Amino acid sequence: MRYGLVGLFCLGLIAGCNSSDGGVSNDQVSDETAENDGGSDASSGKDSGGDTNYSQINCSDDLTTVLALINEKRKQAQMCGSESYGPVDELTWSALLTSAAQEHSNNMANYNFFSHTGLDGSTIATRVTAQGYTWSYVAENIAAGQTTAQSVVDGWMGSVGHCQNIMSANVTEMGLACSANSDANYRYYWTQVFAKSR
Repeated sequence: MRYGLVGLFCLGLIAGCNSSDGGVSNDQVSDETAENDGGSDASSGKDSGGDTNYSQINCSDDLTTVLALINEKRKQAQMCGSESYGPVDELTWSALLTSAAQEHSNNMANYNFFSHTGLDGSTIATRVTAQGYTWSYVAENIAAGQTTAQSVVDGWMGSVGHCQNIMSANVTEMGLACSANSDANYRYYWTQVFAKSR
């Protein structure tokens, strides 16, 4: 299976950023710095409770359970590249952020592209604002090609910028979505949105 990989350092070089380790990309915006428009055990694939196997959760499953995996990561110090992050407070699930994530995953899958910028020019900031969420900080991880929640989270945790988004103390809520299209290059398109309300 082919995976797409793109980070902030290579946004213009998507084709040159492919990796067999999994495709991941991140973006983050603070309304103070960039835009002012509004507002487990990885090897086993199980959470600390031992009853959820994230390597069995796929794109068509209820992804709210993945919040527990993200919070398990946040409860422990993590290395994002050479820098240590956390532990940090747990996140709560947001239906609004999930709607923004689902919209972007659907568009990437249906129109066969992989980017933080929608074909209509939308950004993470505009997509979250359009859902009625008034944010003070917003960030996004995207991935393409991974078949399970465990593989996509592992890919994000293995990449510095995406790991930093997951471990950020600047966010309090998360949404996650995946969309599949067998005719698209990567078939599965994942979007993870983080935010803190104003």
